[in-house]
Amino acid sequence: MKKTLLAVAVPAVIFSNAVSAVELLKTEEAMVDFYGQLRTQIEKYEDKDVTLNAGSSRAGVKAEYTLTETVDVFGKVEFGLNFKADGSDYTMKNRLHYVGLDTDFGKFSIGRQWIVSDDMYGAEYSYFFGGNGILHATLSKARHDSLVKYNYEGESFLLAANYGLTEDDNNQELAELFVSSSVGNFNFHFGGGVNRDKSFSVGTKTVTPNPAVPEFTKEEKITADIENTFFEGTLEYTVGPVLLGFTYYNSELAKKGSNVTIDGDGFSLGATYSWADNATAYTGVGYAAQESNALQEDGDGKTFYIGTDYNFNSWSRIYVEYGYEDGDTLGYTNKASDSFVGVKSTDSESKFAIGARVYW
Repeated sequence: MKKTLLAVAVPAVIFSNAVSAVELLKTEEAMVDFYGQLRTQIEKYEDKDVTLNAGSSRAGVKAEYTLTETVDVFGKVEFGLNFKADGSDYTMKNRLHYVGLDTDFGKFSIGRQWIVSDDMYGAEYSYFFGGNGILHATLSKARHDSLVKYNYEGESFLLAANYGLTEDDNNQELAELFVSSSVGNFNFHFGGGVNRDKSFSVGTKTVTPNPAVPEFTKEEKITADIENTFFEGTLEYTVGPVLLGFTYYNSELAKKGSNVTIDGDGFSLGATYSWADNATAYTGVGYAAQESNALQEDGDGKTFYIGTDYNFNSWSRIYVEYGYEDGDTLGYTNKASDSFVGVKSTDSESKFAIGARVYW
């Protein structure tokens, strides 16, 4: 299940599944754990065959050392493990790689990390098919290779911010600031950011380097300077075994140097119900309303999902989910014009999935 808002407990999200990790080193001054998840997913989409994949299986090592009475040093390296459906290719790619300091003045970390808006996320509780109203990751895919992140946890609030180093425009520009707190049964957070990619890939084109030899061609990448500015607010209410949540996102996706923009408003409404000590049912709807000054039509993407999970113990679970999607979604793509704006259309499509995870 995707991250849920934990009021002021984002550091707990960052170091989740610690109870299942294998201890490599444990002393009063040091802790080193080997951890991971094995995932298997069966998915069925309309007009497509059933697929079996490894989801986002991963493994990694995390460590924490006491430097002084008030300063700890920590770090993590994590790799994703996957394979193609036909078994012809196996891959292991780096997902996370960072180090940091944990002090009385907050937690600092640098490296390849999930961005703050993804740590916070919103009222979207699906494993598979939700999230169309969550608009922060349009360019970043929720991660940055050279991120400086800061978290400060007070008695009743959490302040979280990050800045992505551009490194001569090899990385995206990124700046975010969020605040989270709780009052009684209510948890809430709000914040926003700006994300800019000066070399955003919008497709390829075939070119002839030497007109004298027209039979020799090559593919050349088409890029654009794209900026995503977004604001988000989430409110959750807990009563007994029931959690209710609502998220509003506003974003403007713009092509720099032109008047091409996509203005979007995203709405996510979700709920979970703990029907047993080790099982949770969940459901939700999402709606993304978009307008573009480069198209004659607007986006009106709608999603619905419902599912449940069941935890056999602390290190294994299964989950099943149904999803429904309908409407148009606007975005940048490779077009013959200079607008690079396209439409993804889905006509009342149903989806089904079953997943299983084993943690260590």
